Order: sequence, then structure tokens, then C-alpha cells
Amino acid sequence: MGTTLNPSQTGASKLAPHTVGGRGLIWELAVGYGLLLAALWTDGELRWVWAAAVALWIMVVSAYHRPSLRELGLGWTGFVRSLWAAGLAAVAGAAMLFGAHLAGTLHPYPQHRTLLAVATGYLVWTFQQQFMLQSFFFLRLERLLGSGKAVWAAGGLFALAHFPNPVLLPTTLVAGVAFCELFRRYRNIYTLAIAQAMLGMCLAAAVPDALHHHMHVGIGYLGWVSR
Repeated sequence: MGTTLNPSQTGASKLAPHTVGGRGLIWELAVGYGLLLAALWTDGELRWVWAAAVALWIMVVSAYHRPSLRELGLGWTGFVRSLWAAGLAAVAGAAMLFGAHLAGTLHPYPQHRTLLAVATGYLVWTFQQQFMLQSFFFLRLERLLGSGKAVWAAGGLFALAHFPNPVLLPTTLVAGVAFCELFRRYRNIYTLAIAQAMLGMCLAAAVPDALHHHMHVGIGYLGWVSR
């Protein structure tokens, strides 16, 4: 499974050079997650205002602490050692598609665009999700709770953000915990983004839209109308 990196090797036990206390970290987490929920549960153009606020908050707070690329998971540390996770995701995705074929639920996921366009856009989106999950939420929870508890706490927050989707809630809980554990070990979000993109697209094609509402969450899930 590769060499495990401990916090002293990755610098994950601190947010240097600016250090904040527990209350400061809780405040950063609460505001960030609150803005995220506002974006997920707001419809119309106002939703994009909240989405921009989430991105701005995460970027400003992250820049304030001035972490290294390695701390954020943006370096190449652990990339090669963690590639097995992408391979495992590919196998799991293929198994989902094959199972869906046998069950008769397999359907085209890209409906109005080419597969390459959809895959590229989805990979960009999963990279953004992994940055929020790992480089922002997990790092702060790790300092507050320790690495082990942070894996479960961050994974739980990841799943909760997919409410009320009955397909994504359980799958993202399992995947979120696994992603956080992989980040704890390897400190690299590139592999995680690739793995999530493959799993997400395969899940979307394997499970009927009537169940996952084209992978929407929040108010988007409730307001989804089949086309």
C-alpha cells in the first residue's frame, strides 16, 4: 500500500507560519461549512453568490496561514505511492458498470456532451471538492481532533453535504472516510480527484437517474425534473 507519511514528515500537524487556537479553527470551519450549505440549499442566481463566497473564504483563509504545497496536498509527495488508489477506483467503477449491465440499469451518463468533455469537467469539479475536503476541512479537523478522528469527522461532513440524495449519502460517507484516510497517509489530492471522478461517473451511469437525480444534492435534488 506504500509508505505512510506521518504528520512530522508532511507538516500537517501545524498551519504555519500563522498559528490560531482551537476557537479560531472552529470559526474557520463553521463559516466555511455554513457558506457551503447556503450554496447547496439556495436556488437561482443567488446560489452562485454563495458559491463564490465559499471559494473566496477558503482561498483567503488558506492564504493567511501560508501553508506549503505539500501540506495542502498540491505537491507531488505521495503521488506515485498513492496511484494504486486510482487503479482500485477504476476496478470498482468497472464492476459497477458490469453489475448495472447485468441488472439492466446501465445508461449513458453524458447526455448532451461528449464523454471527454464531461470527464474533463467532472475531474475539475472533483479536484475542487478534494481541495475543500482535504486541504481545508481535514487539515483543520486534524489539528483539533487528531488524525484518526479527523478522518471520520471530515468524511461525515463530506457525506452530510450530499443530503438528501439517498444514493450519494451512504456512498460519500464510505468514500469520504476512505479519501481522508488516503490523504492522511499520502498527502496528495491529485490521485483522490482522479479516483473520485472515475467512481462518480460510473455510479451516475450505473444507477438510474430517478434515484440519484443526475447526481444533484441539496435543493437541486429536490427540484430535479427528469428530461
